[in-house]
Amino acid sequence: MPRIAIIGYGVVGRALGAVLAAKVRGAEVVAHDPKVRGRFIGKVRVAKAMPNALKGAAFIFLCLPSHLKGEGVAGAGWKALAKQIAQYAEPSAVIVIKSTLVPGDATRLEQLANRQVVACPEFMSEGTAERDILKPHRVLVGGKHQVAVDSVVKLYRSWVTASRIIRMDVWSAQLAKLLANAMLAQRVSSINSVTALCEKSGGDVRATAKAVGMDPRIGSHFLNASPGFGGSCLEKDIRLLCLLAKSLGYPEVARYWQSVIDLNDAHIRRVTREISRAAGRGGRVAVFGLAFKGGIEDVRSSPALRIAEGLVAAGHPVVAYDPRVKYAKGLVIKSTPEAAAANATVIAVLTNDAAFKRTDWQRLGAEGVKLYDAHGMIPVQRSIKRRIIGLGRDAR
Repeated sequence: MPRIAIIGYGVVGRALGAVLAAKVRGAEVVAHDPKVRGRFIGKVRVAKAMPNALKGAAFIFLCLPSHLKGEGVAGAGWKALAKQIAQYAEPSAVIVIKSTLVPGDATRLEQLANRQVVACPEFMSEGTAERDILKPHRVLVGGKHQVAVDSVVKLYRSWVTASRIIRMDVWSAQLAKLLANAMLAQRVSSINSVTALCEKSGGDVRATAKAVGMDPRIGSHFLNASPGFGGSCLEKDIRLLCLLAKSLGYPEVARYWQSVIDLNDAHIRRVTREISRAAGRGGRVAVFGLAFKGGIEDVRSSPALRIAEGLVAAGHPVVAYDPRVKYAKGLVIKSTPEAAAANATVIAVLTNDAAFKRTDWQRLGAEGVKLYDAHGMIPVQRSIKRRIIGLGRDAR
């Protein structure tokens, strides 16, 4: 009956804590996060002080931001954490890194904390975090200490089949996390890179993506044209990969992955210009969707938010509606689609929230209002067909 400490109780920590408490028979799960209050969250006990969470724990799961007051483990935040672990944790405790760090940081943390470290990067999406942990495509367990690796594997075997657990070295496990997110972002930028070509030539990017995605070597995931990628992970992890490549003396590798970010930025600017052009000089724009993807309220690095801010900078009055986002600095957010659409020249659908599939677009807005659809959310009906401007779709 192990005692499990979770340090950092954000999206990852909460999902992991809930699964561990439910699936590891007899486990006592304790979480510590200065931002979390209360004594219990479900079956997980909340410790107010770090020493109380660490004391007696067989496993210490680190679910903290990659940059904790500095660059990875070299930063003051990670060094302070390592010092506390060295002081208060059991000598036999195994540190399990869920945080995304640069390969090599696990070894540095092991030296600072004087405890065995295992890298077990998370592969989950915001909005489906607990489900992704419950039913993972794979679990990577990377470490050089066989006993520590075996103990973490045994823990995960409480709910994950053996065929989905991969033992590997710690460096490769950490690199796999960075590369996975970099390649997902690369796919988004790849499909978005041809949206302008389709608009100019009479093509349809979604028809193209469907055809390409049917090739089993490529697959259909992350081939949906959009205003760009965002959120707290993809760009951050590409930048960490670039940092790693530079530090190892391969600037050409860093430039390659940096180009994925640069292309995403250029695409966001292009979408902003197209909406501005459709609205006309000083035209009012109603932005539908502010989160970085549909179904959540997170606006961190959101392309939709960046586009809205760009439109304001270009002189357009902007109002927004999002069924989940209630506040964004500097923007007026309305509580209903009708209120947001009032007097708008353009309604721009910038996230793929399911609510927009159910919207009555024929009734929304005045007869002449244009509908900029960045996700293919608006059904192309005869009565509104001429009003729709589709991302990656010829409007002629």
